[in-house]
Amino acid sequence: MTETDSQPIAENEQVKELLALLKDNNTPGYEEFAKLIEHVTGMEQRLLEATEELKAVRQEMQGLQNHSLKDTLQKSCKAMEMNISVMRHRLSELKGQIINGCRNILADFRERGTVALNGITQFLHVRPVLESIQSAAEKSMQANNRAVARIDAFSTEYHEMERHLKNMGLAIQGKPAETDAKENGKIARVFKGAFKVEGALISSINRNAEWALNTLARLEQTAERRPSVLEAMREQAAKTEPAKKQPASSHDKESR
Repeated sequence: MTETDSQPIAENEQVKELLALLKDNNTPGYEEFAKLIEHVTGMEQRLLEATEELKAVRQEMQGLQNHSLKDTLQKSCKAMEMNISVMRHRLSELKGQIINGCRNILADFRERGTVALNGITQFLHVRPVLESIQSAAEKSMQANNRAVARIDAFSTEYHEMERHLKNMGLAIQGKPAETDAKENGKIARVFKGAFKVEGALISSINRNAEWALNTLARLEQTAERRPSVLEAMREQAAKTEPAKKQPASSHDKESR
């Protein structure tokens, strides 16, 4: 795990410094950038909680005696773990891009002053990685829904069969049928509840990704309303392009 992964983005020194500068200079786009950091922080927290919840489910499964239920849960956990792994990787990439962008703007600020703060629009390029986080969250939500449905189907089928066989025996003995929930049914409900908690956490990640994308759209609108910001964007792009070879002057051509 890298430092970028372990440290919350809101605690990063470059992020905090740039946020303070943007606020102090009343820079257009400050509110959008602050919201972006807030949404990324939300994704960080929910992803950590989702990872821990899934780990707890894995540990609980080790003691299951019912192999059919255990197999069903293991398949569901594996699918969600893969999607969470993708989200964790993409979130690390997103944080790295944001921190690097802050570092570049701060360095430019030390050279050119407040005009460099218009470079905040460079954060628009994080859209693809945000979209990939949202996509992974949606896939994980689908896997979670399938897990809950499988638990329901297993519980219904298994306990209906168990109740039927038990009541046949009771009928032979002339005893009334049992209607109380059996222990295995309670276990299934416990796991179903755990998966629902997991689903709520993943849903929160999905919402934060959507809110972050909406924030980027507002940041883009801010840039479109200010020609000076667009000009700053063009200057920033020109800096990143490799220097082009200058054509020879007419004087040089005549002297050859």
